[in-house]
Amino acid sequence: DETRQRKNIAKFSQVWNEFIICLRTEDLISNREKDLLLVPYSSGDISVVQWPPFLLASKIPIALDMAKDIKGKEDAYLFNKINGTDYMYSAVIECYETLRDILNGLLVDHEDKAIVRQICLEVEASIEQKRFLNDFRMSELPQLNNKLEKLLSLLKSDHLEKLLSQLKRDHDGIENYKAQIVNVLQDIMEIITQDVMTNGHIILQNSHQHKQDNQNEKKEERFQKLNLDLTKNRAWMEKVVRLHLLLTVKESAINVPMNLDARRRITFFTNSLFMNMPSAPKVRNMLSFSVLTPYYKEDVLYSEEELNKENEDGISILFYLQRIYP
Repeated sequence: DETRQRKNIAKFSQVWNEFIICLRTEDLISNREKDLLLVPYSSGDISVVQWPPFLLASKIPIALDMAKDIKGKEDAYLFNKINGTDYMYSAVIECYETLRDILNGLLVDHEDKAIVRQICLEVEASIEQKRFLNDFRMSELPQLNNKLEKLLSLLKSDHLEKLLSQLKRDHDGIENYKAQIVNVLQDIMEIITQDVMTNGHIILQNSHQHKQDNQNEKKEERFQKLNLDLTKNRAWMEKVVRLHLLLTVKESAINVPMNLDARRRITFFTNSLFMNMPSAPKVRNMLSFSVLTPYYKEDVLYSEEELNKENEDGISILFYLQRIYP
């Protein structure tokens, strides 16, 4: 069942990720290649299988190009194209659910969270009622994607972590950096509610009506309270980095990794997963002396010449071993 499948995926991801991290430790792959090869450790909040990003490379850009040119078609036409490949379907669903989780974690104000929640409800309702292409303008997705890339770049920036650690000494610096994130986030919400959604303005109007303290609150004053401490949370940052990769990797990742030895090791490791490995025999049935054939540049203790070379007593190492291990 699905629960068992997720447990198996979680177990495999731990083994796979340790293997990939070892390759990075030995400097056989770059940091970017490592991110493309890793599988998320925790994926319980995502409804689809989270494949390594290199398998999903270019799927989101292709889906965006496909969606933005669709005019006068039914929802089924778009969804059939997306469902045509498992990887594209998984990438689209994961991007949507991951972005939703990132925004919910980043926003502090309950009214801001309510707006995001209402947008998600509208997306899901329109899909269920087969009016998605009528309620959402696909032609506006490219500009939304550009803003999302900018937001994720700011959140995953090493400079942000440095500024957060220097908050007491450089308050103005962190405030300026936070202002950049706020501005991009406000642009994203404006694009979603004003450009992408045909009735997005209604969500904002309803939010204003439910505001108790200030009925005349300006739109720009929303989405300012952010929880930037989440950038120190490993699981949350994994989502940010992974979503950024899914949105930005436009070329095929068929050559990942570039290092030939790393590719050889990955091939050998994956092939070993499908081996019909026989059960180990009982110790009493094991041979006392075995021969190991070197596979790839392993050191050999004795060469054939050394095995047959006789010492001063006329005894070779091979003769000695044959007598001890008949």
